[in-house]
Amino acid sequence: MIVFYKLYETSMIRQNSQIRMKIHHASSIRPLRTNYFRMKMKVIHKKFLLVVSLLMIFFSLGTNAFVINSVSSVESDNQDKPSTITRTIDVSKYYRPFPELVAHRNTSLQKAPAPVLAELSNKVFGRAKITRCWLNLDEMWDYRTHEFNFNFRIGVDKYKDEKEKFRETWDSEQETNIHFYDYLKAFANHSDEVVLCLRRYERDILDKTLNISLDDYKIIFKNAVKHYKVLCPNLRYVEVGNEYHLKGFMGATEEEYYRFYAQAYMAVNEANEELGLAGADRVLVGGPVSTGHVSRVDKFLALYAADQNVAKRLDFVSWHDYHQVVTYKEDTLTIINREKTVCDYLSKYGLPVNIPLFLTEHQPYHFSEDKVEYHMANTAYLPHSLYFNSIYSPNINIFPWVLYHIREKQIRFMWFDGPNEPDTKEAELRMLPLGASMKMLSMHKGNEIQVDNFISRDNLVLASYKKNSLVVEAVNYGNQRDVILSVKNLKDVFPSSKSGKLRLKKYLIDSKRSNCLTNPDYKGGIEQVEDRWVNITGSRLTLKHDALEENGLVLWEITKK
Repeated sequence: MIVFYKLYETSMIRQNSQIRMKIHHASSIRPLRTNYFRMKMKVIHKKFLLVVSLLMIFFSLGTNAFVINSVSSVESDNQDKPSTITRTIDVSKYYRPFPELVAHRNTSLQKAPAPVLAELSNKVFGRAKITRCWLNLDEMWDYRTHEFNFNFRIGVDKYKDEKEKFRETWDSEQETNIHFYDYLKAFANHSDEVVLCLRRYERDILDKTLNISLDDYKIIFKNAVKHYKVLCPNLRYVEVGNEYHLKGFMGATEEEYYRFYAQAYMAVNEANEELGLAGADRVLVGGPVSTGHVSRVDKFLALYAADQNVAKRLDFVSWHDYHQVVTYKEDTLTIINREKTVCDYLSKYGLPVNIPLFLTEHQPYHFSEDKVEYHMANTAYLPHSLYFNSIYSPNINIFPWVLYHIREKQIRFMWFDGPNEPDTKEAELRMLPLGASMKMLSMHKGNEIQVDNFISRDNLVLASYKKNSLVVEAVNYGNQRDVILSVKNLKDVFPSSKSGKLRLKKYLIDSKRSNCLTNPDYKGGIEQVEDRWVNITGSRLTLKHDALEENGLVLWEITKK
């Protein structure tokens, strides 16, 4: 009965992802489907009978591989509970090009990063496909003088004595010596495209405390888009507002937010026309940039669908996704169905489903306080989230939060720490454990090797190869235990290795290694714990690591002599 339930579970997953996954891989992944247990028994019974019928068809067609792989998935789940993480990795089993999981990046203006961080990020992780930057409209435009200062010094609190001005995030923004041009151009120069999130003045307009209107908002928005598009031609996407429903930001209802969104798309339309931009050169506009339950996207799309303006635009959908300690595991079904959920919303209102989908902020766990174990939880689980998103929701681009921020407030989400002066040097910035985790993930290039993984498993093993280089990574979500990985058919990756020797480097992230939080003298980055030559016998190699900590990560890089 257990085996048949696992088959049912696997077949349901396959319905959501059959276009993206090969059958043999889809059947080896067993997501945690907690919501099915809440379905009415008669619905379960009907679907169970349907699955059994489908299995009979598979048997009659000779598709035994589907059944065997599904059963082995159940067996491996039972075998996974002992103290050792094990896999057999056949490097001849190609799965797909390894996805670029670290290609979308996030910045912040609450403490503007040193411009050199853009260059360092490029060196460490590779060139970004899209980087998300920010623009605070009330720093660029002063409501008292109606004057624009496009190259403002970031964080100068010029409204601290203005009682009528809504504070929003001013009280937590730090004054810097960095000017906006230097910030924006630095990241634009090291990214294929830029998302610019424009925010502030919304609450002031809603409360009517300042002498500005929605019409003024459109003018401010349009001038910002025009100016910075000329400054940075690869500025491609514009987000309207940020987490509008939170009181610390706009504190608005969906209907109130949409009033600003409508002004913004008209502003972008005018900016494109005045700049002579059309087709693929246009600046694109999107929203709702919400957080919390994804149903807020549904409410936004309902308002957009009801909008009778023939010039309305929705070029992309963006939202945020954070979880609490328990809910990340409990919400697995929601997580893996992100793309399907949003596309279903779009379809419901007759909107195109092939527009870009951006998760412009994300961490598996949104802790409210700072502890080393919280750092390590996101360090371990962010690869998990990014990887399985690439399988089940491959058209969603995730922008993990965040390259750099205020240490005292958000270090548990940061990839780098250090000073933020205009002349800060690379050597002055230290990579935090979360950044080290993303560095490991970025080392996977070329082709992904098929490995038995499923989303509810308490470990993750990834393998990839590219031109005489093999990378294998293991992440432990359970108690401390050993890792033993058997790698075979190495000659498929190293066909001309005449000496039979390969160079093996091992890197480790845990509570002591690659961890400048617990070791203040460590300069940051991934820490190499082994470098040796190994003899290959029979095209096989066994990779071992003793006592990998909970939320620890170990990576082997194997190259030809």
